[in-house]
Amino acid sequence: MILLITKAQAMAFLQIAVGVSDTEYEKFIEQAQDFDLKELVCEEFYHDLLKNKTQENYAKLITGGEYEYNENTYSFKGLAGVLAFFSYARFQLESPAVSTSFGMQFKTTPNSQPVPLEERRNTYYQKKSQANKLMEDVVKYIERNIELFPKYNCQNKCGSSSTGGFSTKVIQ
Repeated sequence: MILLITKAQAMAFLQIAVGVSDTEYEKFIEQAQDFDLKELVCEEFYHDLLKNKTQENYAKLITGGEYEYNENTYSFKGLAGVLAFFSYARFQLESPAVSTSFGMQFKTTPNSQPVPLEERRNTYYQKKSQANKLMEDVVKYIERNIELFPKYNCQNKCGSSSTGGFSTKVIQ
């Protein structure tokens, strides 16, 4: 799987424990790409992005930054910010559970205990919402620089909803 960001890049946006291995965190980045980002952009564009992520136009889309539009300067966090928040939402919801031969277990110690599920669920929805807000800025950047992204096509209702916002579908 081609990942658009690393754990280190996600750590620029959110606090992630140093003790969490890069390999372990990468599964959450992969899930964020496959289940969150992919449904927000058109399929052809998504695969073009993965294939060409090092090209200048896609690299800026990923890292974000400043750009000029209609004599104004705008800034955006890029897909790195979007994926950092989506992956963190998944990480903090699932990370306390460890698969063992006796089923899923939560580690507790005399000095610590897992954050309750309700609090983790609230954080999950909050981070997903924040990721969607960052995605709105990414879409504006793409649409204002559409000549750089010829495979971006929202006529098939990818990206923003009819209300102009993004929605995250969650199955409970």
